[in-house]
Amino acid sequence: MIIKDYFSKYSSKINHLDLELLISCAIRKPREFVLAHPEKSVSKEQRTMINKLIRRRLKHEPIAYILGQKEFYGLNFKVNKHTLIPRPETEHLVDAVISNLQLVNSKKTTIVDIGTGSGNIIISLAKNLWTSNVPNGHSMSFFGVDISQKALIVAKHNAKKHNVDKKIKFIRSNLLDYFIKNKNCYMFHASCSMIIVANLPYLSKKIYSSSMPNVKKFEPRSALLSGIEGLDHYEKLFKQLHKLEIGNWKLEIFLEISPEQKSKIAKLIKKYFPNANIEFQKDLAQKWRVAIVEI
Repeated sequence: MIIKDYFSKYSSKINHLDLELLISCAIRKPREFVLAHPEKSVSKEQRTMINKLIRRRLKHEPIAYILGQKEFYGLNFKVNKHTLIPRPETEHLVDAVISNLQLVNSKKTTIVDIGTGSGNIIISLAKNLWTSNVPNGHSMSFFGVDISQKALIVAKHNAKKHNVDKKIKFIRSNLLDYFIKNKNCYMFHASCSMIIVANLPYLSKKIYSSSMPNVKKFEPRSALLSGIEGLDHYEKLFKQLHKLEIGNWKLEIFLEISPEQKSKIAKLIKKYFPNANIEFQKDLAQKWRVAIVEI
């Protein structure tokens, strides 16, 4: 059997790019090799592996879980069933933090990624911000927080892979519980500015129920669904922030949201922080995707 035969047999059932990636993985050759050598014969061992991967894809398993990796913000991240698969629209969240970052009025900046999952957001920020021109005397700290220990194992692996494991502290915590218990630590001094980045579960019950099989059957439900309206996790986060007694230190919050939640989350923010400044940004598909909150 040759590579071309698989495209003839499965092209109507599996996306062409997915087939290229699956075959590439099975024969341990770059995707470009698969494209350039359609007449290449595959060994019995390779056929067994290709067929195994194809069967998984035909059952709607996401290609990222089959390959065990997903690209995000120009970096390759390990993913598995314990982590949400990074989405292209989440890159806008990273862009928003980088473009809005101000280091002028504080000596220290702390960035906390709540619900870090595979670590894709905080690792991308650490890689890009640490290499930027940080003023003399200014320091930056990075934290990745998740309630799932298994997700944190993946995040730590990815941090080491991208050489930022010494820069990021990963913490097991239910949202901000750890910081509430340690609110007298150095990061809450007046000279510190704090940035919270959160891509928390935000799907409503209705949207989650209508999700594609590759999402609903394989990705962790706990990383997607957030109550009837999709806002349970964000409301809990706002309640916790209220407990921190922000005082004089600067806080900026960057949230990824579902487009239809724009007005509802604005009301929720004002409920807990009446004087907050709120800005919304659209993603490349021109859908409301990021909320930026200054408190």
